[in-house]
Amino acid sequence: MNKTILITGANRGIGLALTKLSLEKNYNVEACCRNVDNSKELNNLSQKYNNLNVWEMDVTSSEIINRVSSNLKKNIDILVCNAGINNGKGDLFSEEHNEKTINDVMNANVAGPFLTIQKLYKNLNKKDGAKVVIISSLMGSQTHSSPNAPIYRASKAAANNLMRSISSQFFNENIVVCSYHPGWVRTDMGGVNADISPEDSANGLLKHFESLTMKDTGRFYNYDGSDLPL
Repeated sequence: MNKTILITGANRGIGLALTKLSLEKNYNVEACCRNVDNSKELNNLSQKYNNLNVWEMDVTSSEIINRVSSNLKKNIDILVCNAGINNGKGDLFSEEHNEKTINDVMNANVAGPFLTIQKLYKNLNKKDGAKVVIISSLMGSQTHSSPNAPIYRASKAAANNLMRSISSQFFNENIVVCSYHPGWVRTDMGGVNADISPEDSANGLLKHFESLTMKDTGRFYNYDGSDLPL
């Protein structure tokens, strides 16, 4: 039986690349994005693949996540919390760091994975060993010091901390929980000068997701599977 993967932020960048790769590997794909009408490429894929469902899901809304949860037909083998935003790369005194943007980033990057895991827990394939992954960033590591993008950094550090807490809670339930740095990827967020393509990142990520066992839970990885410091 084909496995099921649910991906948030699936309409662009790494999320879209993971969606395409998962379809090619015959996963049942539940692709979630904030605005389906603006997700032309996802909608086109849904016309081509009968193993793809596209859901409109705001990861900061418990009500909307619950609605998706109640409509899922298959248990989730791999849950990928990929949706996230960055409010800018300036330093402490940058005008782009204000009350609204700080709240937006923290809601999307911290509350988002928290609520997604909380509300989709009942859909996880616990019997066969589900896997929960949070797409974080090396910028969230306490060893990666720089004055730029302080709010984004803080949000990804918090995401890693969530991963540690949830991995501890799920330890006896046969659910692996890890976080990942996807690499410096050529996306809207990473920019055109980044090191790798979304496809390269997705290939490394999915390969490592598939290899995860309970001995890996609670760890922070690079997209190529190498360990990273929290």
